[in-house]
Amino acid sequence: MKKWKLLSLFSAFLFLFMIIPAVIFACDCAISESPTEELERVSSVFSGKVIEIYDKNSSNPIQSTADELVIKIEVDQIWKGLEQSEVLVYTERDSASCGYPFSEGKEYLIYAVEDQDGDMRVSLCSRTAELKDATLDLEELGEGIAPTEEVKVDIPKSVVAEKYFLLLL
Repeated sequence: MKKWKLLSLFSAFLFLFMIIPAVIFACDCAISESPTEELERVSSVFSGKVIEIYDKNSSNPIQSTADELVIKIEVDQIWKGLEQSEVLVYTERDSASCGYPFSEGKEYLIYAVEDQDGDMRVSLCSRTAELKDATLDLEELGEGIAPTEEVKVDIPKSVVAEKYFLLLL
């Protein structure tokens, strides 16, 4: 008799877990603003080509959707906030954590926000888009300007050193 009660109780709990929805956390973006409104909200708006994507956890067997990627961009035109010909932007690995899915060699219109450390962050929730898909934004933004400061940026040594330190462990 006790076995049946325990089995019934266990079945009831199992059934409850199956019908109660699980809490799932994912990227949740507000409705996108117009290009002009987004231009006012963000720190920088520019177009450019992705020349390198650095993932310090690429060889780590345990990865998270929130792992940070460093994206090196060759800047073509600027609408706000930059002067440099190359810039690093940061995003999360996966869209589930609001990371923007950059691809090496492709050109983008980028809306970036400066974080508390002074790094430029790009989110899936911004109007960032592949340049070929950003015609409406480009029309509304008008003509950008060319970078005025010719620079070559490198991935910060602290990020590279951290990767090699982890490999040694």
